Amino acid sequence: MIALLATMYFLALAHFIYESILAPDWRLSLRLRLFALRDEVRMLQADFGDLFDEEHFAYLQDSINTMIAVLHRCDLAAIVAAELRYRKDPELRKRVDARASILDDCDIPQAQSIRRRSVYLMARAIAVNSGMACAPLYPFTLMGIGFSFLQTRLRKFTALSRRELESVAPEAPGITMC
Repeated sequence: MIALLATMYFLALAHFIYESILAPDWRLSLRLRLFALRDEVRMLQADFGDLFDEEHFAYLQDSINTMIAVLHRCDLAAIVAAELRYRKDPELRKRVDARASILDDCDIPQAQSIRRRSVYLMARAIAVNSGMACAPLYPFTLMGIGFSFLQTRLRKFTALSRRELESVAPEAPGITMC
């Protein structure tokens, strides 16, 4: 019972520190980086003029503005809800696919770079906003990584001959094997 209470106390403390100190700072940093990307889009429009057509410019800028506006609300639950609605609503799917293809087919490498970086920043925002929700999964993740490491080592370990294995792992005193 004491262990359960201590665990709950430390989880509450970790949650407080994460949500009150770390996450707001990281969100602000992401927000500022998105503002910088939006400024880059506007500079591209000024630099390239007609080569950077109005549709690409408008969609890219709108995409970044939307990310700035909803940065604090994007988490794993929002992604799942969006995916479910995308699968269920053919009209939405058509609009999203059309917009995504326009955003992704721009010929200007700098615009493509801005698009990639904005998607990366949104992925970081989702990780920040979902950070403590995933905390209970951290031990399982570590176990999975450990098991994966162990499996690669076991492949080599099981390839040893009996004599090599006995030289590495000698028999314990008092225990006899058939």
